[in-house]
Amino acid sequence: MYSALSSLRTLSVFNLLRAFTPFQTDVLKTLALAAMLADHVNTVLLHGSHSLLYAAGRMAFPLFTLVWAANLPAAGTKLQRQAMRLWLWAFITQPVFWLAFMGSGQSWLALNILFLFAGCTQLLSWQARYGTNGMMAGIALLLLLAWPLTPSGCGLNSMLFALMCVAGFRFAPLSDSLLFMAALLLALVAQQIYSTPSSMTDISIINVGLAALLFLPVAIGFVSAVPRVLFRRVWPSRFFIMQTSVIYC
Repeated sequence: MYSALSSLRTLSVFNLLRAFTPFQTDVLKTLALAAMLADHVNTVLLHGSHSLLYAAGRMAFPLFTLVWAANLPAAGTKLQRQAMRLWLWAFITQPVFWLAFMGSGQSWLALNILFLFAGCTQLLSWQARYGTNGMMAGIALLLLLAWPLTPSGCGLNSMLFALMCVAGFRFAPLSDSLLFMAALLLALVAQQIYSTPSSMTDISIINVGLAALLFLPVAIGFVSAVPRVLFRRVWPSRFFIMQTSVIYC
């Protein structure tokens, strides 16, 4: 029993991603991009009618979140630079987000997902620089962002999942804890259910939960099996989130 539990700990998603090379991380980003494209095509062009594309699209957020959390720097000054970069791209892409989704009935008040990553990074930056006061200011910022992020499916549940991923990467006892992994899976399922639009009547909540549980470990397992030195990398180092891991030759 003990050896079985130990082997499960070594298969922790956090331990796997810590060992990823930049090339493997780029492959994971590519899978996340493909999932995001499937979700946008289904929402904008097919009006949410294709259940397979919808289920695949649910994996874009957790995959991007894991990449974001895995590559966050620890120093407050570097975190602030990361936050500023995310804020910049969040504002740049917002008009495109409006144009793409207003036709499908989404409110013009809705914010795109980059605002979530920018807000969470800002919280971590303020906490690193100003301690408890900074953390409280960051929480207040996230609460302000929660309402305009909710229409795009990135409300408080998504923020909780994102911050839990950060905790999993930063605190080894959590990444090795089966209880924490179970809580993370529950948070993911809650995020998936909460982000399910009411118009998706042909997809049951149970199917969404199963997609959240099954697609993510399959995607990560696939990437972990990719040869580590096949290529140097696929995307530029600053694509989506700057990678801080060692570049393998």
